[in-house]
Amino acid sequence: MPETTYVAFRSSEALHTGTDGFIQRMNGGAVRPEPETIEKIMKLFIEEALQAFLITPTEQAQLSGGLKRIIQLTADTVSKATHVVIKSTAKKLDIEQNRRTAEYMETVRIQLEEDGELVWHVAFPLPPQMADKGRRALNMVLDGQEDAGRRDVIEYFHDLTDIAMVWYFERPIELLGFGPIMRKVANVGVATTRKAMHSAIDRVVPKLHGEQFQISARYALSLMRDAAAD
Repeated sequence: MPETTYVAFRSSEALHTGTDGFIQRMNGGAVRPEPETIEKIMKLFIEEALQAFLITPTEQAQLSGGLKRIIQLTADTVSKATHVVIKSTAKKLDIEQNRRTAEYMETVRIQLEEDGELVWHVAFPLPPQMADKGRRALNMVLDGQEDAGRRDVIEYFHDLTDIAMVWYFERPIELLGFGPIMRKVANVGVATTRKAMHSAIDRVVPKLHGEQFQISARYALSLMRDAAAD
């Protein structure tokens, strides 16, 4: 079976347990919406996604104070924008929308092997051409060709942001069939998040050099995991 490249981060036990229980209840014929459950899951998901994509690589690369402030400001901006959307919409979803939310959650989780055992991750697939381009660019940095690979790394991170926005925001918004008011709230959150992420890439990556750039490249590669597609 051909393999697909995913960008994935490991779910905490709290995120997996909460998500799995919600999916099972919705698939089992639940008749009442669970706004508090959805809000709790989505807030935890955003927190863990920001940790995986922004905070952890910043800590590993030991970025300077100025670059750390850019990353932290980006994380804070995304957190606030998405929490507004979550709080505004979760309590308004009916039972059918709750079931669709469970269906969506199922599409962005996968079991991947770690240390000989299968572990749940939050993941989305990359188009093959994008995955190949990202790997080539990141490996150029690891091979000491940071100037030659920098532009492609920046482009890959921008592309990664855009596809993450599709999987984490645009697909669930479309799936849930929001009305005009909720869709407007959601679209503002999406636009704010996208702008903040792209700005951080353009401000931080050009200033990465030497070991910091290599650590960042190695970490980005570690998030790319090959697995058989369902």
